[in-house]
Amino acid sequence: MMKVLVVGCGSIGQRHTRNLRHLGVEDIIAYDPDRVRVAALARECGVQPCDSLEEAYEQGPLAALICAPTSLHLPLAQQALAQDCHIFLEKPLSHTLDGVSEFLAQVKSQQRVLLVGYNLRFDPLLQQLDTWLRNGRIGHVVSARLHVGSYLPWRHPWEDYRVGYGARSDLGGGVILDAIHEIDYALWLFGMPTQVYCVTGKFGDLEIDVEDVAEILLLYSSHVVSVHLDYIQRLHRRWCEIIGTKGQIQGDLVSRTLRLYDGEKGQWDTYEPSCSADEVYILEMQHFLDCIDGDARLTVDGYVAAQSLLIAEVAKESSRTGMPASVDFRPFEGRTQ
Repeated sequence: MMKVLVVGCGSIGQRHTRNLRHLGVEDIIAYDPDRVRVAALARECGVQPCDSLEEAYEQGPLAALICAPTSLHLPLAQQALAQDCHIFLEKPLSHTLDGVSEFLAQVKSQQRVLLVGYNLRFDPLLQQLDTWLRNGRIGHVVSARLHVGSYLPWRHPWEDYRVGYGARSDLGGGVILDAIHEIDYALWLFGMPTQVYCVTGKFGDLEIDVEDVAEILLLYSSHVVSVHLDYIQRLHRRWCEIIGTKGQIQGDLVSRTLRLYDGEKGQWDTYEPSCSADEVYILEMQHFLDCIDGDARLTVDGYVAAQSLLIAEVAKESSRTGMPASVDFRPFEGRTQ
């Protein structure tokens, strides 16, 4: 039996709680400063609500899921680590790199599991794409474009988008950190770039104090990766296109289709995963539980998550200066679990 604490009962906290129940975790406690929200989750999923984090930790949870706004990720994770909990931390690690290196060192010292919620790493569609690339199916990759966009007010229609974390700088919002999944899977597929060039800003008419569009170029010695992020598109889209010397790959994460054009054979190969986008979250949570039990090797540890956060910070710096910015990951080397 495993006791799990869910910190934050917004949409993602609710999703993870349902998935924990689906995976057979029965002893779940939950905390949210919004008592109406945590009470609703308690009624739906049968979790035990707590009036404070102190009360929650007094019950001795083995693991804590941190599902709060981005600017609270690190302090809440530090609190969970102080209670010797294994930690599932929603992406990104934090809104800034300040304190991250020390936190990762402490996680390693205490030998705790720290999984950061980059659920796309568990998507069979992208895993198949990765396999095609590693098998050289399209030859040498020369360029790639990753694209995601959705209209911010429509993402959580049950609440005023202006008070959500994505719209507010004080909560670590903005499309770069909010849509950091694309940066993460770019690094997964292509590695760390040497330089980053970014143009970002508030170009739409949303009532927010953060960037709503970002165009990010990841520069490598032999190829380039372009990442588009926005809060503006009324039609939600998420796709990628990768061009190689022998063919190309096109993936659509919304329609759940992936296809490869073999330039030498002049034909398309297709792959349609049986797993839905929602089921990817279940695979992610199962991996977290397996890592706690010692049945799996951690996929997205703090070291991996620090890479995407670093690129996000470098991208913002490039946008401020109007110049490409160099990437230096050396302060985090050796922190991996």
